[in-house]
Amino acid sequence: MVRPFFSILLSLHHHKYLHHQRRRTHSILKSMSNDGATKGTVTPKRIFCYGDSLTAGTAPPLNDLYPYGQSLERELGDGVVVRWRGLPGWTAQTMDEYLDDGNVGLRAAVNGIDNPPISLVIILAGTNDIGFLTSSMATTGAAPDLNAAVKPILNLHKACIDIAKGEHKIRTLAVGIPGSAWQQMNASSSKLADDMNSSIREFAQSYPDPDRLVSYTDFPFPYEKNDLWCADGLHLSPEGYNRLGRDLAPIVGQILERCN
Repeated sequence: MVRPFFSILLSLHHHKYLHHQRRRTHSILKSMSNDGATKGTVTPKRIFCYGDSLTAGTAPPLNDLYPYGQSLERELGDGVVVRWRGLPGWTAQTMDEYLDDGNVGLRAAVNGIDNPPISLVIILAGTNDIGFLTSSMATTGAAPDLNAAVKPILNLHKACIDIAKGEHKIRTLAVGIPGSAWQQMNASSSKLADDMNSSIREFAQSYPDPDRLVSYTDFPFPYEKNDLWCADGLHLSPEGYNRLGRDLAPIVGQILERCN
């Protein structure tokens, strides 16, 4: 059986980068745990970005990583610390299954940061789920189950806001699933992305003001064949990651104003 191209592409990125990303994990958490001392007397607000290769900053064929968290931190300025954990090739479903894993789990990471705890978790996930679900349609003929597709992403948000840190409230920001070359070629994947984003938006709207623990924003710019995207039609270029961080900064700044 011939595997769909998108599935092959995701598998290659997964095996190439996952081992590297696991080795980076402890240093990221260690640096965040020491940020209060390095920022002076004012305790910084902490942001944790979590997701797949679009959070890691994968930009093939380049070997370096260009996480959008770097430009986001620069845009937000003093008083904010941004750290990240990106898992190339991972689906949201797998992230949900590994929530408490000490190396890669989201809940484990958020629970492990205190004094002060994380104020905001930014979650960008779902691109790989769409690729796998719609690639499999070529062999099974069955349409993807929307609820099953979006539930793992919602679970990631629930895992964060349900963490008890005294009176401190942890908020999340869902970044919409971006476009891709695969979505332009495959109508089912484009529809699934739109439907998943709509479901995530509705989920965020179920947490109203004044607390509004979950926020949603569409991905800031569309997929196009330009200098913001890599030639693989899936990943951002280094400039694209910089742009993503810059575009998210005003939205994140508004959320941080509500954080205690």
